[in-house]
Amino acid sequence: MPTNKHAAYRYRVLNRCFTNRGKRKWTLEELVEEVSRQMREDFGHFHGISKRTIQGDINILRSDQPRGVNAPIVCKDSLYFYANPRFSIENHALGTEEIELLRSALGLLQQLPGMPQLESLQMLLNKAGFNSSHPPLSGQWIQFETNPAVQGLEWLGPIYKSIVDQQVIDIDYQPFTESPLTIRLHPYLLKEWRNRWYVFGRTQENKLWNLALDRIRGLCSAPEGVFYLPNDLFDPSTWFDDLVGVSKPENSSPETVILELSYLNARYLETRPVHASQTFLGEHNGRHRFSLRVYINHELVNELLRFGKDLEVIEPEELRKMVESR
Repeated sequence: MPTNKHAAYRYRVLNRCFTNRGKRKWTLEELVEEVSRQMREDFGHFHGISKRTIQGDINILRSDQPRGVNAPIVCKDSLYFYANPRFSIENHALGTEEIELLRSALGLLQQLPGMPQLESLQMLLNKAGFNSSHPPLSGQWIQFETNPAVQGLEWLGPIYKSIVDQQVIDIDYQPFTESPLTIRLHPYLLKEWRNRWYVFGRTQENKLWNLALDRIRGLCSAPEGVFYLPNDLFDPSTWFDDLVGVSKPENSSPETVILELSYLNARYLETRPVHASQTFLGEHNGRHRFSLRVYINHELVNELLRFGKDLEVIEPEELRKMVESR
């Protein structure tokens, strides 16, 4: 039953009306009022639904698959109700289109190892009638950049579940250049950068940390009585706006970076920008200049080093020295 978001919402409201044990029979006016009320509550300002819209929704629900779900909606004495009181569209079997969408989603998710939903999705597909005679999943048609040899992927599932369940975790962590330590973390976000995964969260010192999953040596739930603190340290939707990579230096601000490259490398940089703020400034002595507005960190330096000796950092001086020293 392909449809838009508002139509699908109206179908669910109508279904709840007809399966309501306290009131199973409704006039058309009551259905219009109830659907409009719930849409105002959930979608904010809403101008209401017309009788014609609700009548059209009822006709679609009554119609055969794949357009509808064969809902036994009858109208008697100007009252609408399910002829079979046990019917519900929530119990309706998935159609071919829905199964194909699930199969495609599963094919994409299978390229992300360790995610806990994979087994449940496969069970759902089996229950819906999926079997091995179906054509290959979408993983055969689109492939993400993945490296199964990368360490730490086994922690993706447990950490993801901890974020969803709002569970504090104790992590045994081995930094590259320091002694091992145990970190109690309130996890908020999993972030991938260059085939390496990081978890962002709050430490016992009430600071925001990011930990590389490949350096985790063990993980368990914190003891009972340790309460999860919701994320009020950063906004994941904007935190990376002026970052290349995942590390934001403390007590610093974004800076304007001016880069200069030859024509060929400039073309490559144009088609694969280092950062969303990248802007072409024009030519200078036969070379091409670009500007960025980002924090200066090691990930930025590593990205610039990919261009070798052809790239020159014009400013700031701090970044110029960091690149030259490497």
